[in-house]
Amino acid sequence: MDLSSDHLRREARETQVEHNGAMRSMRELVARLFNGEDKHSARVKSDLVLGGFDRRRFLQVGGLSVVSAAVLAACGGSDDNDSAGGAGSGSGSQASLDVTILRTASSLERLAVDVYNTAIASGLVTTAAIGDAAKLFRDQHLEHAALFEGATTAMGGQAFTTANPAVLAQLDPAIKALRDEKGVVQLAHDLEKAAAATYFSTVGAFEDASLNKAAMSVGGVEARHVAVLAGVLTTAFSTPTDQVPGGGFQTKDGAVAAGVGVS
Repeated sequence: MDLSSDHLRREARETQVEHNGAMRSMRELVARLFNGEDKHSARVKSDLVLGGFDRRRFLQVGGLSVVSAAVLAACGGSDDNDSAGGAGSGSGSQASLDVTILRTASSLERLAVDVYNTAIASGLVTTAAIGDAAKLFRDQHLEHAALFEGATTAMGGQAFTTANPAVLAQLDPAIKALRDEKGVVQLAHDLEKAAAATYFSTVGAFEDASLNKAAMSVGGVEARHVAVLAGVLTTAFSTPTDQVPGGGFQTKDGAVAAGVGVS
């Protein structure tokens, strides 16, 4: 194995920088989507649906505001919990499409979390630097999922909080066939590549234009994951592959269509 662990760790750390930038813009977006409310109320509700409310912000807005926002957040989505989702904050089929795209995105992020957890628990990842990268990427996907779920709720939809069943069914044979570390890295690479292509395919599809930027900012993180994993495959396992999806240009090849597995 001709892998520089230090180089891999540096590359993984750089994905965190891009991830942090994407998360800032996504959190601002989710807060803005809670429109029709005062600034404090929208921010509090946003914090709650994203699953995070730190002590400082609790003291800033007070316990009563937190309880009130919790009730609003609990009632903010659709009344039933089926997989069809709700209409967005806009009206008509386009608003529903925005919600469907967001639900598809969160389902893929949840799938990525599950796949990384399976790989980590398998005992097949024996290189410490690869294991550390897998844990970092998993944690980033978990944050992506929470933000897409928050955006779905903010638009009046029912958040999709589990792995995409349709894509999981397609991947299941490959998951069950995993026998070594190379196979784990290859599966992660292929999944990340599909995720990056999926986000690229959403450009221009949203009614709310700010969602295009948010989706692509997350898509950029996934593309960075692809590049890191491609480097591991090339240097550690002598498996030639493109460093960037599409050989330097992002493509829609392998994208998961909006609604697949969630409607």
